[in-house]
Amino acid sequence: MDRELHVNKLWTTVDSLWQIVSYSFHEVLPKFLLMAVVLCLVTSDVAQTYGREAVLDRMLAGKEYDFISWETRTALAKIGIELTAPQNGMSLADQVSFVRRFMQRVADEQNLEGQISQLYTDPTVKDPLSASAQLRRQRDALRAQIAVRQNLAEAILQEQVESVLAEEGFAVGGQVIPPLRFRFTPLPYVLIISRRDKIERIDQRELIPGLTVDQFGPIEDAVDKRFNVSSLITPIGGLSAYPTMLPESSSLDFTIETEAHEWTHNFLYFSYVGLHYDDDPVAREINETTAVIVQHEIGQRVLQRYYPDLVPPPAPPQPATPPAETTPPINRPPEFDFNAEMRLTRVHVDQLLASGQITQAESYMDARRIVFVQHGYEIRKLNQAYFAFYGAYNAQPGGSPEAGNDPVGPAVQALRKHSASLGDFVRAIATVHSLADVRRLTRQ
Repeated sequence: MDRELHVNKLWTTVDSLWQIVSYSFHEVLPKFLLMAVVLCLVTSDVAQTYGREAVLDRMLAGKEYDFISWETRTALAKIGIELTAPQNGMSLADQVSFVRRFMQRVADEQNLEGQISQLYTDPTVKDPLSASAQLRRQRDALRAQIAVRQNLAEAILQEQVESVLAEEGFAVGGQVIPPLRFRFTPLPYVLIISRRDKIERIDQRELIPGLTVDQFGPIEDAVDKRFNVSSLITPIGGLSAYPTMLPESSSLDFTIETEAHEWTHNFLYFSYVGLHYDDDPVAREINETTAVIVQHEIGQRVLQRYYPDLVPPPAPPQPATPPAETTPPINRPPEFDFNAEMRLTRVHVDQLLASGQITQAESYMDARRIVFVQHGYEIRKLNQAYFAFYGAYNAQPGGSPEAGNDPVGPAVQALRKHSASLGDFVRAIATVHSLADVRRLTRQ
């Protein structure tokens, strides 16, 4: 589900903002424990003039995401809603109804946008501007309604997820720490950079949302050629800035799960697996796998509490013995198993790279990408960077296919099964420094 990155270099303390808020709005200070950490938060070391960081800065000039401007705008909006807290005057039923209506408006607006796009791509429509006039007026009216209601919808959803997090022991004095705060916003794309001789992410850059797919290839090619690396530009499903960034979606279960996922990154930020997210591939995989586990468990519990009609029905029990064949079996070609084929691909790529056959591995991945596309999986680019990104989300039972035989994900899953509660599991992850630590905790 999740296609997102952990935003590095955030959460430096802004003491002056904390003091200003505390003087004027002391009654809401508990909610601002971490909200004060949002303005002018991006820091970096001074890069060498000809180092990779500096060269990437020049190559991506005008294409990198401006987090400072986004944080400033978002902080002002969040502070306003925190001070008034209009959701506190609403009944639980009214809050749930408000969120449902908000999501329906989002769905209606997205549907209208799709109809408009269809008119502009239909060659039989000679004047799409006139043909879409009424649809555009309806869309713009809905967009205005969504904008007016966004802050309140976010506030309600935040509290709903926090209510379950609090039950797992993440609250101090009734306030979840860190407070869960998110913003519906267009998400940046991310540029993933991996080594060629090994599937290992060595750099990442967040790029502006306005990039188009035809611009991805030239950027990737330039980066690959300049640094002899493997790169990939990909969309993401959320981003753990603070407040966290979520795409505007009409799917309640997706939104709630993504809230919980990104909050987990924020909780783990000052642990080893958070502080070393960018420079330790094992720490990153532990972090991401933990976040996926949390999103599924918390997401289901929030739906059961507030939106029970959206909880998927349990899977039907499997019969102890398969039914006897009543008709002769038909010889059909086996169905394409994406997980099995992707795992096979990753394992073989790892073997080729381990033996130094880099060009052979890359040719193999190109050929395999065509196979996946032929079976309906629209993978634009299959390379080391693809596996370095998607292989980090290793929470699928038995291990995610993009991770191949990597042992980190299964070890984290084993620790969750060993833990008495989800809260105990996450707090245990906050103490680990290595895969060996995860295994040691599982044995205790």
